[in-house]
Amino acid sequence: AIRETQARYGTICEHLINRILRDPQDTEECISDTMLHIWNAIPPAKPKSFRAFLVTVAKRLALNRLEQRQAVKRGGTEQDVSLDTLPDVLEASDDTAQAAEQRMLKDAFRRFLGSLPKQTRLIMIDRYWLMYSVSEIAEAHGISKSAVKMTLLRTRKKLGEFLREEGLL
Repeated sequence: AIRETQARYGTICEHLINRILRDPQDTEECISDTMLHIWNAIPPAKPKSFRAFLVTVAKRLALNRLEQRQAVKRGGTEQDVSLDTLPDVLEASDDTAQAAEQRMLKDAFRRFLGSLPKQTRLIMIDRYWLMYSVSEIAEAHGISKSAVKMTLLRTRKKLGEFLREEGLL
């Protein structure tokens, strides 16, 4: 199962983790940690989208590793992680009230993404979830960098308005 998972999803995990850590050895270790975490989590967990579950685990483990590495160095280079708090907002919690609020926020965020035009939704996911650069997104979608930046700016504003209307901000 692990070999099949690595064959099918290894490339996306490697790209995502390497964008965060920028170190081949740490990337390789984090991929191994991701596969172990998935192996241990899947029997009780039943994710709707295995790919999304895998990417989420990989990203969180990479961000944790980066945080630990920077804590040790204190003064290492700052990684520009776009909306890095968004996954934290959607994270599970032991506190019942906080967990309920996070579920509501997660549901609202899914509805918001679902309401966006396909290209805008893909640009948001590419930037804030898969952490692609503006240049990479522009190239992938065949649009200018300024169009990507403007789309992201307008969509972030719409997200803020949407969350305020929902009473979540």
